Amino acid sequence: MSELKIIKKALMQGQLRISAHTFSRIEKRGYTRSDMINCIMQGEMTRTTMYNKRIGFEIEGFDVDGLPMVMIIGRAKKPAIYKIVTAMPPIHDRFKRVI
Repeated sequence: MSELKIIKKALMQGQLRISAHTFSRIEKRGYTRSDMINCIMQGEMTRTTMYNKRIGFEIEGFDVDGLPMVMIIGRAKKPAIYKIVTAMPPIHDRFKRVI
C-alpha cells in the first residue's frame, strides 16, 4: 500500500494528529480543516523529506477554493499515527504548482 493511501486511511480513522500550535499557525495562513482534508484526499505525494530525525511526506494538492497548497505530514513515534507538520502555499520552485 502506498504511503499516501496509508495517510488517507489514518485521516479517515482519526489517526492523523495536529497540535494546537500547528493548527494556529496554519489558520494564520488562511487554511481551514476542510482545506487540509481536501489537500490530503485530492493531492499527490511529491517527495519524502526528513524533519526532526523523522520521515515527512510532502503532499501537493488544492484547498476547497481550488488554489494550490502543500502539506507536510510526518510519521509519529507510534506506528500508524501521523502528524500534520505544516501547511503552506507553494511559493518555492521545487513545487509543481507555484503561486
